[in-house]
Amino acid sequence: MLRFTMLLIAIGILPLSLRATELDAENLLYLYNAEGELQILDNEKAKLYIERFVHIAISEMDRSGIPASIKMAQGILESGSGMSSLAQFAHNHFGIKCGGSWTGKTYYLWDDDVAKSCFRVFDKDEDSYIAHTDFISNPSKSSRYGFLFELETTDYKGWANGLQKAGYATSQTYARSLISIIERYQLYKLDHLTFKSQDVAAGELDSIFNLTQILPVPLDTMVDEPHFVMIPDPFGNIKDTIKMTLTKTSFTENGLITVFVQPDEDLKAIAKRLKISEKKLIKYNEIPKGYKLKAGQYIYLEEKKKSYSGKDIYHIVREGQEMYDIAQHFGLKKHELLKLNKVYKNNKPQAGTKIRLINLNEAELSSKKCQFCQ
Repeated sequence: MLRFTMLLIAIGILPLSLRATELDAENLLYLYNAEGELQILDNEKAKLYIERFVHIAISEMDRSGIPASIKMAQGILESGSGMSSLAQFAHNHFGIKCGGSWTGKTYYLWDDDVAKSCFRVFDKDEDSYIAHTDFISNPSKSSRYGFLFELETTDYKGWANGLQKAGYATSQTYARSLISIIERYQLYKLDHLTFKSQDVAAGELDSIFNLTQILPVPLDTMVDEPHFVMIPDPFGNIKDTIKMTLTKTSFTENGLITVFVQPDEDLKAIAKRLKISEKKLIKYNEIPKGYKLKAGQYIYLEEKKKSYSGKDIYHIVREGQEMYDIAQHFGLKKHELLKLNKVYKNNKPQAGTKIRLINLNEAELSSKKCQFCQ
């Protein structure tokens, strides 16, 4: 595993270290996914995503012949570098819908606020990579995708254009979006690698599908080791526990200094740890009287903002979420969020609905930024 990682570093796929940086126009990529929805990708999240799933992409290339570059690019584009609600709560990185034969767990999302669509829920992220392979290589779909497997695995342009030609996506710029991602991150280099010829020690491959996620935290501020914990969903009301990487190191959200609530930690313990008064934390975070903190929630060390400066225009409500939970997650004052979503001033939003995070006028994209406008 170490040899393989060092090989990726040597050929320039993985950086020696990943540091959080201030986002600017050059760090953002404006593309359209398979459904024709605008996706705004940033470099840091994409790099972390590549590092996390590069092994399963190459492994599936060995198994099926689908280029690792294509699979990685599709995963980045369709899941928003793993940040979409479908990826986070259904482990579904490719928007794979239920279909008539699916008997497993399901996850519903709204399509254009008109109807709900049923998506598959996988036990782990890597399962969606495997299902994506099975979908494209399914013998029953050979008349549609079969010609792709006559192409070389190094012909990423042929594969990208072929997927669009076969009707994989409704977006007319899907091929260009995939090629843009592949070339920006030099993912085509992955298509020359393989696990088949790797001299791997016994048991070493077992760790490939149990990778640890690295948070985008500046390395020089690390004071404790990031660690996975299984905790109840801190941003909604999903019954199952979820896997999160928690660290006591501060990070930023919406330009604000932020920390995670640790397991079994209340407001008093946080105030003591950070040497800040409870009153200030209550004020900064607009904590309602009697509100019980959840492990994994964000606690801001400065007053929340009146506007959101992130890349998201909307938030899809998760099961059990209220407006306070959403405002807290994005570092927004609750009353400012309600100004943008007046219908929910006295009503709780339903799971799957869209909550506006910023004024649409502020979200208009110039023709220069939107590289692939239809």
